[in-house]
Amino acid sequence: MKLSPLDIRHHEFPGKFGGYDRPSVRQFLTDVAEELEELLQERQAMQERTQELERRIEEMKTQEDEIRRTLVAAERMGHDLRETAARESEVILAQANVFRDAIHNDAQARSTELEAAHQSRISALELAFRGRFADLEREQHQLILERERAQAERMADLERIFSDRHSDLTARLASARQEYAQFLSGYRALVSSFGELSARHILPEESAPLERPTLPTTPLPTIEPGLPELPAAPEARGPDVQGPDAQVPPRIEEQQFL
Repeated sequence: MKLSPLDIRHHEFPGKFGGYDRPSVRQFLTDVAEELEELLQERQAMQERTQELERRIEEMKTQEDEIRRTLVAAERMGHDLRETAARESEVILAQANVFRDAIHNDAQARSTELEAAHQSRISALELAFRGRFADLEREQHQLILERERAQAERMADLERIFSDRHSDLTARLASARQEYAQFLSGYRALVSSFGELSARHILPEESAPLERPTLPTTPLPTIEPGLPELPAAPEARGPDVQGPDAQVPPRIEEQQFL
């Protein structure tokens, strides 16, 4: 008896006292029906898959025959191609040898031509270098001459400026010496007069030692920077008030200012 899932779901059992629980039996029948339905679907799918595989096997058998025929034809074509390739390779090899010889000859000719052009270029560059080097030597010599001329002119200007400045400073120094001598002479005369006046107006019992007047320092004319400066005027004392520690004013030598 062949049952379907629908038959199992709707199957009715006769009632009997003390029988099985109806809901449990119904649930079991439902589960069995679903399981059977799944199995039937799987079997149907397997049958369809089997049919598909059988169809593909037939197709593959047909393709196998075609492949065999194709292989035979390919072997025949391969043999023909090998023979044709051998003949063509011999022809290509011969052409390549001819082309190689032509390239070799052309390369040799080109190399000879380039070598000649290279030597010519080297000669031209050497001549240009020698000419340029000679020009540079002349320019350098001219620059050296111009520099020496400029240095000589500069030295002459400096010597002239130094000579003018030396003459000016010498004149100023002579004037300063003269002014200093005049000042010293006047100061000594003033100190001498002061001593005489003091001796006349002071009584013998009231006489006291005179204070030693100090010679005020008078700055000499300023000498411009870069040359020796004149020494400051020393303190001079009169002939009547000079003590044991009095110093004679130093003599100004001309060598100090040259």
